Amino acid sequence: MILTLSLFAALTLAMSPAVAADPPPQAEVRLQAWLVQTVVEQARVQERLQPLKDVRPGDVVEYEARYINTTARPVSNVQLTLPVPAGGLELTSLDTLPSRARWASLDGRRFDPIPLKREVRRADGHVAVEPVPLSEYRYLRWQLGDLPAGAERTVRARMQLPPLVGVGRP
Repeated sequence: MILTLSLFAALTLAMSPAVAADPPPQAEVRLQAWLVQTVVEQARVQERLQPLKDVRPGDVVEYEARYINTTARPVSNVQLTLPVPAGGLELTSLDTLPSRARWASLDGRRFDPIPLKREVRRADGHVAVEPVPLSEYRYLRWQLGDLPAGAERTVRARMQLPPLVGVGRP
């Protein structure tokens, strides 16, 4: 099973500078995807990012989104939202997300601080608060703050196509 760049092309980024009266300044968002490969060199484990051509079960993909203010004026309260495709890639870890990213959503409408939590009713009737599994995260949001004219911010997130038993990259 090969998931090609069509998945990459299907991802969209939402950028939303909070500007009330004036139309938002134009900006540019560039999205790149890299295949994360683990290699052993001189008895040390290292990661390498390779250009993404396809995604196979078990592969880890690093998405890099750059928000570039291409205008001559600052942009305020910039937010960048990255969808996590349902039925495909899953967020691998919260450790790779920068601290300013600390927002996520299960539905794209309500965003809460990371890690997401929910109330679960136990068999004995008690309600407990548990972390939401990363496989259920559907959107990540970065609060980029104010962005001066000509400035840019880069954010990254790692996702994995769940492995199939007995199948790997040749």
